[in-house]
Amino acid sequence: MRSLLPTLHRFFSSRRAPDDARPVSRRQLRQRQQLRGRRIKAILAGGLVLGVGATATVAAWTDSEEASGSFEAGRFNIELRVGGESNGTNEMTFNAGNMYPGQKVYAPVSVRTTSNTSIDGKLTVSARGISNPNSFASALSYRVVARSTSGVACNAGNFPGPGAFVFGSAAAAIPLSSTTTADSTQTLKAASASVQDYCFEVTLASNAPSSAQGLQAGHTWTFTAESTAPGN
Repeated sequence: MRSLLPTLHRFFSSRRAPDDARPVSRRQLRQRQQLRGRRIKAILAGGLVLGVGATATVAAWTDSEEASGSFEAGRFNIELRVGGESNGTNEMTFNAGNMYPGQKVYAPVSVRTTSNTSIDGKLTVSARGISNPNSFASALSYRVVARSTSGVACNAGNFPGPGAFVFGSAAAAIPLSSTTTADSTQTLKAASASVQDYCFEVTLASNAPSSAQGLQAGHTWTFTAESTAPGN
């Protein structure tokens, strides 16, 4: 019996009470509460992360509609009439055969848009100079007026009669040999709704040299039309 007592003493002394059964201080109690709070917060945070992931996987419906448009280009063309009629060659008729010093000759030109033109435009006249330079050509000069009234005779009454000067002025003409473009433009209405008339005057200088006798000269004027946007 005596031999068993030391063994039993060692056995019971080795078994300690669990932490929860031991007396604890206030400091230990606060530490345990703080640890337990951190565990709860960690669990809640994990729940929030799982919640966000679940929201991102939710499907959504989509729909789309389309709108289309169609477009068509307008048309813009002009036609020329010289000498009071369309002769198919655009050759101006000045009645300028056998000119003599100081003589003046005249020729009308009319321009309008074609009937299928859908856009208004503006018209510019340019002079390309003489085609065969010689003493006769060098003695020629010209003036041009733009007239707003169709059917008016093209003659001396147009200088400085009704109409605005396109080339030259009331006091002076410009050499036929010059290459130039008019500073002014004239308006053309769509669908042949308006006609722009011009009257050309060409003069052989009164002091033309005798060497000009029997010679010929040619000159080309170009009528360039450009479409304009509505309201311009």
